[in-house]
Amino acid sequence: MIMAIRQHVFKPFRAIGRNIAGIAAVEFALSLPVLVGLTMYGAEAANMAYTSQKLGDIATLTADSVSRIRLSISNGDVTDAFGGIKILGDSIRLRDNGRIIVSSITPVLDASNNVSNQKLRWQRCSGALVKSSAFATTENTNIGAAGMGPTGRQIAATKDSELIFVEVYYTYRPLISSSFFGTPQMSAYAAMAVRERTANDLLSNGTN
Repeated sequence: MIMAIRQHVFKPFRAIGRNIAGIAAVEFALSLPVLVGLTMYGAEAANMAYTSQKLGDIATLTADSVSRIRLSISNGDVTDAFGGIKILGDSIRLRDNGRIIVSSITPVLDASNNVSNQKLRWQRCSGALVKSSAFATTENTNIGAAGMGPTGRQIAATKDSELIFVEVYYTYRPLISSSFFGTPQMSAYAAMAVRERTANDLLSNGTN
C-alpha cells in the first residue's frame, strides 16, 4: 500500500526529470546575453584596430606627400596635401575628430660643419581637434640633437637633408558603445626625408 502511494506521488516528478524538451532553448536564452556581449566587444575591438591602422596610413601618406614636393614648397602645396589626406580620413571623420600636424626639421651645423642640433623650420596643421604638437611648437627654434618624436624613438635630419615629421591625433569614435573602450585619443607618427627639394623655407602663397 505504501509503495503504491509513493509510486503515485513521485511518478509525475520522475516524468518531469526524464523530460528534456526545451533544454536547448533555455540554454540558448541563458547564453544569448554573453554571446551578444562578446560579439559587440569583438566588433568594437576590430573597429579600434582598424582606426589605429588608418591613422598610421594617414601619417605615412602625409609625410610622403609633403616630402615629395619638388624644388620649393608653399602654404598652398601643404594645403593641397592636406586636402587629399582628409578624403582618405573621411571614413573615420578625421576632419571633425582629428588633427594632422606637419613639421619640417632641419639640421643645425656647428663651426666644423657637423650636425650639432635640430631646428623646427616650420609647422602647419589641419583638423578640428584642438591639439598642439607633443614635441615642438615654436618655429625657427632648436629642438635638440636627438630630433623629433617620442622619447627613445626620436628621428633627426642628417647633414644636407630636411625631414618631414607628421603627427596625427584623433579622438576615437566608438562603433557600438563607449562603455567598452571609452573615447581615447589615438595618435600616429611618421617621418620622411625630403627628396629633390632645394628650397625648404615655406613660401607664403596659398593658405594653411
